[in-house]
Amino acid sequence: MAQETTSKMFRSLTYRSGHVYNFVNQLLYDWKKKFMILGKLVGKSEIPGSTLKLLDLSCGTGFLARFLDPSVDYEGWDLNEAFLNKLKLDWEKGRLKPKKLKVRVKNIFDYDDYPKEKKDVIVFSGILHHVYPKHIELVEHAKHYAKRIIICEPYAIKPKDINAHDWTARLFIFLTKFLPERIYKQLDIFLADNDGINSYDSRSAWPYDKKGLRELYISLDIKKRYSLVDELIGIWEET
Repeated sequence: MAQETTSKMFRSLTYRSGHVYNFVNQLLYDWKKKFMILGKLVGKSEIPGSTLKLLDLSCGTGFLARFLDPSVDYEGWDLNEAFLNKLKLDWEKGRLKPKKLKVRVKNIFDYDDYPKEKKDVIVFSGILHHVYPKHIELVEHAKHYAKRIIICEPYAIKPKDINAHDWTARLFIFLTKFLPERIYKQLDIFLADNDGINSYDSRSAWPYDKKGLRELYISLDIKKRYSLVDELIGIWEET
């Protein structure tokens, strides 16, 4: 069963460096457009002098923080210290907009350690397919700790389904379509989506196409849904 753990397994090259991770994902996806949209959906505090409190799970390199309003009080959890170091470096260099930033090397399944005071927003961006089949449990628990939850999840996981943003990534993906599964698995382990926490078998078992992901969001009582290339954004709001 997939679940984030604190044990350190072998990570792919992509997950060993925040710089490499950002570079690879910007080849695969239009990250600036994606996170600009997510930043607008997060919004800002409407009360002068107050902050909008956001929890980013798992935050990775915190690319979302580049597109947030300065009034957002940003907190990010991740188990990858290299990613968090990149996030902190970007904040120190003024690349991130929030005035307040807190990051923690933390397991997102440690529900007892979630903030006692509800966050205004919890964001799950590209994490649910990593923790399958515990993705539903994760979202349902998060509902107790947030007034609003924003999810952005791809329904295209396997190379043959991904519409890569950059031509070099499209060429690489095209070539992988002809590889046997065992070879692609090795590429994943050494170069691609192996986060060193969740297994290839669980990640590749992600069963949702576009229709299925929409139905999943509906089952989670997510009423607002937006398509973004091969990803689906959903917003759950407390009633």
